[in-house]
Amino acid sequence: MLATGLLSLSLSTGLFVPIADTVPRFDIEAGCRGVAAAGGTASGCREEERNALASLETKWAGYRPANRTECLEASRLVGTPSYVQLLTCLEIAANKP
Repeated sequence: MLATGLLSLSLSTGLFVPIADTVPRFDIEAGCRGVAAAGGTASGCREEERNALASLETKWAGYRPANRTECLEASRLVGTPSYVQLLTCLEIAANKP
């Protein structure tokens, strides 16, 4: 009972903030199948996703934890998550004053 109360309190006050410590793992193939179904090329999509993943793996620790969490949540809102979308969000967030 106490644990449930503390969890509710932390969630309602915004004290509980999950932090993405490592680059998440997305299903590149699933996302690129969707691109191909919409008229794009799956091979080009896979290449862009792999390049974005490589960039994220290099730069991940340099992004603010709050931005990582926010962008990760945003990348999962619409359809299959994408490394390109995640990287773009993080780069935009990093350039905000």
